[in-house]
Amino acid sequence: MRVVAHEDRGAPIVAVHLMYHAGSRHEVPGRTGLAHLLEHLMFEGSQHAPKGAFDDLLERAGGTNNGSTWLDRTNYYEVVPSHAVELALWLERDRMAHFLPVLGEEMLELQRGVVINERKQHYENRPYGLADERLGQLLFPGDHPYGWPTIGYIPDLEAITLEDARTFYGTYYTPSNSVLVFAGDLAADDAFELADRYFGDLPAGPALPRRAAAPEPAPGHRRETLPDRVTFPRVYRAWDVPAYGTPDWVALDVLAYLLADGDSSRLQRALVRDGRIAQETDTYLYPTELRGLFGAVATARTGVQAEPLEETIHRVIGEVAAGGATDAEVAAALRRVRRDQVAELATVEGRAEALAYAATTLGGPERLDEVMEAYAGVAPDDLARVASEYLREDAGATVVVVPAEQEARDAA
Repeated sequence: MRVVAHEDRGAPIVAVHLMYHAGSRHEVPGRTGLAHLLEHLMFEGSQHAPKGAFDDLLERAGGTNNGSTWLDRTNYYEVVPSHAVELALWLERDRMAHFLPVLGEEMLELQRGVVINERKQHYENRPYGLADERLGQLLFPGDHPYGWPTIGYIPDLEAITLEDARTFYGTYYTPSNSVLVFAGDLAADDAFELADRYFGDLPAGPALPRRAAAPEPAPGHRRETLPDRVTFPRVYRAWDVPAYGTPDWVALDVLAYLLADGDSSRLQRALVRDGRIAQETDTYLYPTELRGLFGAVATARTGVQAEPLEETIHRVIGEVAAGGATDAEVAAALRRVRRDQVAELATVEGRAEALAYAATTLGGPERLDEVMEAYAGVAPDDLARVASEYLREDAGATVVVVPAEQEARDAA
């Protein structure tokens, strides 16, 4: 187990963050959603902390807890008063070492139903709910591990067996596949001693299965129109880009802010404020381990079709690729990046997660500082280069969501 300690005596609280290098990309086709389902199961109790005891004990101590699953990782964390750190460690140890005795068919069936209902609520029954899923499938086709959603597909969720859950847990929920971070009112030496006391006697765990390198996304541009029960057309545009933490990823992150963060940003002006063809627009960049994903999304105004939105997105990115970004624009984008970085790291909980994620996906917590320092060197030429190299019109994937009645009229 890798252990990270970040001391902050500003308040008498400690964030205890345990991150496993096990996300949806560690699943196999036919069993998608297994990592997320297991996260749900882990909140159903363990051998010495039965269902309900975990939350009850933490609440009595004045603590909180939660967890989440994503593409590259699953995390569990507690934020507790300084005197209750050992309680959080005892609970996490019990989940790591003594979960299988309580994992049974009844628990599995209950949480399977919860996750399937969650999927229906957030995907099938929500306007635009299937667009991101389809975009990922087009951008990372075939058996690429980023090609399916973290929540999984309903037929796969229905097919997951108790043995599947036990095997995934036994393979990935081990000390050697985890990072434990302490952030807050705790000395580093005390943190390392506590980590050794509560986890030092546990076996490291089996060797992780060898996985073939993720296939390269197919070349060219893939586009699909998706009818939905919506009122306004919406364009989703995405590109496969370098992985989190690389110099080009940092430049692309600044570009995302330059394009769509704030009323003065390029896409906000071209689509919303001045162009008045979209009611909203945004860009985003996934901090993912194998490859990144750069996306842009825009929702049309009343009476506007999707085509002008697509054309404007490509035109604005093309202008940056041609060297159109100014020093002032880049400086403003960097200020907005720093604003969000400061906000994300303002709490011990946020710092614990950031350090755990850097240790898990970048190889060490010190890489977080290195990545943040790299932003200072980003210049307009860097944005032009990454825009022209990665955000080409003939690359990536597009999903256009249109009102179902409009699609029916067009087909007729």
